[in-house]
Amino acid sequence: MKHVITFLGIVGIVAVFSACSSDKAPEPVIPDSGEVATESSSSQKDTSAAPTSAEQTAKSSAKEEAAVSSSSKHKDTVVIVEHVVMDSGATSFPDIYFSSGIFCWTEGCEEWASSASGPDIPPEDSISVGGDVPNRPNMDAAPVIEGMVMTDMRDTQKYELKDINGTLWTAKNLDIAVSGSNCYGGDANNCKTMGRLYNYSAALQACPAGWRLPSRAEFNAAKSDLSFWIFNGRGKNGTDEFKGDMGFYWLAENEQFNEGEGDEDNCNGSTCGMIFVVKSMEYGDGETKFQRDSQTKAFGVRCVQAK
Repeated sequence: MKHVITFLGIVGIVAVFSACSSDKAPEPVIPDSGEVATESSSSQKDTSAAPTSAEQTAKSSAKEEAAVSSSSKHKDTVVIVEHVVMDSGATSFPDIYFSSGIFCWTEGCEEWASSASGPDIPPEDSISVGGDVPNRPNMDAAPVIEGMVMTDMRDTQKYELKDINGTLWTAKNLDIAVSGSNCYGGDANNCKTMGRLYNYSAALQACPAGWRLPSRAEFNAAKSDLSFWIFNGRGKNGTDEFKGDMGFYWLAENEQFNEGEGDEDNCNGSTCGMIFVVKSMEYGDGETKFQRDSQTKAFGVRCVQAK
């Protein structure tokens, strides 16, 4: 009987060790998409009979060794893949070769040219200086006077002033581009040195706000100083003449005409205007006179400050 019990005990011990040595740790799982999955030991529960403490110790040791071995074996082989998606659809980038169909050299002229009727005045480069030009904007802008200099705020040109018998005059001929005016001979340089030539209707509107054409009495007070006048010539029937020899200037609209103050055009009534004429010393010994002349002719303009 003792021999039987001893034999059964040896068999039981062998069985226990055999069971421990055959218990293998699970192989670690390497994820496909780069995501490392970790498992809690609590998620793998044995639903069979609870193992003995010896079995738990052996299994725990075996799992730790397997985990260390697996980590060492695979730590450099885990690859994380990032996916970059390229959108091959239509882009929203603007076409840098867009053209409105209008070609301009001057800044801002495209906006002017594309408008329905254009502004009151085109860009400076597009003005035809030889003939009529459109009215400039801000024709009612008041000038600014600093000392004896007036700045015409309609186009920012500056005019020196001269006080003659208590009346302020512009000391050079006016050069504001309005309809009904032109540069002598169509040359812009003549406008810079001699001012513009105006028909009668344009002359009445040419002076800035608070200024007007001079009267006969005001011309009489200023006519003796030949250095004050510019021999700017005149425009007649589409041609310009007498540049450098004679100066011609419009008077105020309410002037009365005297007998003998006429010319070969034989104007009368509403077709006439009054002008002041001054001749150079070389051409006419500095002679001055007043005469009636056709309102369609083009003469110079001086402005005086209204009182």
